[in-house]
Amino acid sequence: MTTSMPTVLAERIAAAFRPGPYQLPDGRTLNSYFDPYRLTADPLLLRETAAALAALLPPDTEVVAGPALAAIPLVTAVSLYTGLSAAYVRAAPKEHGTWRQIEGADLDGRRTVLVDDTARSGTSLLRGAHLLRIAGARVTAAACVLDRDAGAAALLTEHRMTLSALLTDPGGIQ
Repeated sequence: MTTSMPTVLAERIAAAFRPGPYQLPDGRTLNSYFDPYRLTADPLLLRETAAALAALLPPDTEVVAGPALAAIPLVTAVSLYTGLSAAYVRAAPKEHGTWRQIEGADLDGRRTVLVDDTARSGTSLLRGAHLLRIAGARVTAAACVLDRDAGAAALLTEHRMTLSALLTDPGGIQ
């Protein structure tokens, strides 16, 4: 595992790993599972992780956004730490009330960074960026806690985005 933060924090975040196997939606399996809820359930670890993620944000960031459900505590913590506005992306539009798929900050023309817990292939990050762009956001970067080093950075680069991660771990995808 490689890290872009102090070793002590990396070790504390690594405590959120659970032994596998864990089945991915495409049927492949991981040798270990990164449980973001273990990280976000610890207030001190969440605060430290938010500070480390904030350090990855480009200086011109105006909004942090993330997909429901796992990224919501991370986005909120980064927002609180930085004072940046936050937005939240649903997998599908809400079927009542506002009928919105994206909630929170106004995105029109604002530089928005997509924040998530993990990145593997990058397709979910790319889907989130696409939805944010439709809403008017200028999305050129994503940041995550864990990059599984399974193609996300390359895919995002193809779509004019950069990916920064606190930890990189291939994770033994089979």
